[in-house]
Amino acid sequence: MEVREEVRQLAQPLAEEAGYELVDVEFAAEGHHRAIRVLLDKPGGITVGDCAQFSRRLSDCLDMNQIVPWRYHLEVSSPGIERPIRSLDAASRFAGRRISVTTAPAREGRRRYEGDLLSPQSDRIGVRTEEGREHWFEWADVKSARLVVDPWAEVRRRGLRGRGEERDE
Repeated sequence: MEVREEVRQLAQPLAEEAGYELVDVEFAAEGHHRAIRVLLDKPGGITVGDCAQFSRRLSDCLDMNQIVPWRYHLEVSSPGIERPIRSLDAASRFAGRRISVTTAPAREGRRRYEGDLLSPQSDRIGVRTEEGREHWFEWADVKSARLVVDPWAEVRRRGLRGRGEERDE
């Protein structure tokens, strides 16, 4: 089993016990430097104190179980505002938000789609692009998905309202 999955199996029950959502576990190796990154969230947002406490507990578990046979740096943080979407449950929670999706394999000559996340249907997620086109993908074909912060969204909405193309109900 790969290190990332072993860390996930240790971190998941610790996160649930603390009332956190384990968003993702990443493993990065650059030369002799290895890092394990754990992303946590909770309603209202995760704090630095939450991350520090979780880091101590997870570090103790990793040391006790000797999962990682070499030196590593453990990083525990929030997923940030451009949070990765790693499950269909997360996709349901963030439906309506702007998202960037990369697929494997390519469809219609492209792999990257950006737009509004549509509510998942079965094992599929959808993206509505700026042009109003909907693209649906099997979850198994999604290589990565993450929220996108669009600083111009409000400006565009105001422009549409000014032209009478969008109305508040």
